[in-house]
Amino acid sequence: MPSSHPPLVRTRLSMMMFLEFFIWGSWGVAITGYAAKSGFSTSEITWLGAVPAIGAIVSPLFVGLIADRFLAAQKMLCILHLLGGACLIGAGFCGKYMVETGDPNSFTLLLTLMLLNGMAFMPTIALVNSVAFRHIPDADKFPRIAVLGTVGWIVAVLFASVFLGGAATPNFLFQAGVGGILLALYCLTLPDTPPKGAEAGGDVFGLKAFTLFKERSFLIFIVCVFLVSIPACGFFFTLMVPMLLQRGYPSPLALTSLNQFAELIFMFSMPWFVAKLGLKRVIMIGMAAWGLRYLFFMCPEFSSALIGLVLHGFCYSFFYVGAYMWVDRRAPAELKSSAQSLLAFLLLGVGYLLGAKGLAGVMMEQSPPDLATMAAIEVETDKPVKDAKLPRWDDPDAATSAWRFLDLSSTVNNWLKKDDDQKEEEPNLDLAQQLDADKDGTITLAEVNKNVTVDGLLYSKEDLAAVFKTAHEKLELEGDVALIRKQWLAVQANKWARIWLWPAIGCFVVLIFFALAFHDTPSEGTKATEDS
Repeated sequence: MPSSHPPLVRTRLSMMMFLEFFIWGSWGVAITGYAAKSGFSTSEITWLGAVPAIGAIVSPLFVGLIADRFLAAQKMLCILHLLGGACLIGAGFCGKYMVETGDPNSFTLLLTLMLLNGMAFMPTIALVNSVAFRHIPDADKFPRIAVLGTVGWIVAVLFASVFLGGAATPNFLFQAGVGGILLALYCLTLPDTPPKGAEAGGDVFGLKAFTLFKERSFLIFIVCVFLVSIPACGFFFTLMVPMLLQRGYPSPLALTSLNQFAELIFMFSMPWFVAKLGLKRVIMIGMAAWGLRYLFFMCPEFSSALIGLVLHGFCYSFFYVGAYMWVDRRAPAELKSSAQSLLAFLLLGVGYLLGAKGLAGVMMEQSPPDLATMAAIEVETDKPVKDAKLPRWDDPDAATSAWRFLDLSSTVNNWLKKDDDQKEEEPNLDLAQQLDADKDGTITLAEVNKNVTVDGLLYSKEDLAAVFKTAHEKLELEGDVALIRKQWLAVQANKWARIWLWPAIGCFVVLIFFALAFHDTPSEGTKATEDS
């Protein structure tokens, strides 16, 4: 008997998911890292981090109604990705202009373009899921298609890190924009997915699901997962790359792909955990993982950061996916769609926004670095730079450490380098290479005896000496003025231990309340629905 499903449907849908999250992965974590590295203010960084949340909140006002009632899903996807791709390419040019000219007014245009992209992109997540569920032969096999989205995210992050300069340049925005336009064209080849028409009901915010709050367990569940969502993804993705950059870890953007590698593993293993432990305990593990990862991030050691990143498998799969699964099980059939819409609106919209713009912004402002800028002179133009970053001090063990291969950009470039075709470039020495005369890993005040040039900026010995004295004082060090690399980085970094502590405490407080107050007992109406 011939199949009623379109030919090669799994392959086509898998490619759709790959490209969908390739786009988001290209800019999702890199944008705040680029902003931090380029000297954007805390407010500007957190606004950019809040872009997905604002898009998730605003876009249902017009996209949801149009997609449900008037346009086929694949055509709506094409339009939205064309708009989003154009905005991302425009944002890339704007980012280059802003850094090159220092024009603060251009940030308004950059943010506007990113917000327009967010409003175009965020509704496409629901649309690609809708297309997949409408055409996949077996809905239980959806994770095998959705997992290609995680692969797309990983590929996007690694490609931007290796070939496009990572978070140091806005090139990742061009990659995302091109990916958006490619997906827009590809969507025209997808199986036809006509709109649902008037039966959609227009409940884009899930307001009908508020009737379920009469059930005590449903109310406690929604409140708890919403509270944990505030210090979760929005907070984490906004601050992750800035922290990795400030602490001097290798290849910060490529490091973030560990989140998705862990997600691959735990997404596949989640059904086993649910069967063995029950959904409530799985969600509790997800809540605990968010708090635990932040405790690891409090420690400045690289190994602790790695553990915190790998915990993303528990954090995302067990908490977010677990929450969607619980709502799907507990909501009556006629309210499942509304309940999922409400949960997505709260977690990916309101919770994400409060975490990115609210909590992250407040914590960054209340925990500023002790000393982040100093005076310098731009060598090419001979113009003074009042608020230049402190000169770079590289890791002396980077060339021999096994982690050097994580810096995929340098590794690939070394493989591709052809000595015969390249001119010998003038070495760009860091601070220690120019001042650490005895090569003991410590720069004393006596060794700050000459002007240095790092990354095209000239720093005077007098200004450097003043900075060393201030750093020594701020770090409350004893003895003669001298600094090691770890201390040099610490004085320029936000107070990350304080930034991660309070969200961790918040996660554990909600977890304890959830464990004591939430009882996974459906109402009589829900039981009847399940029994039927």
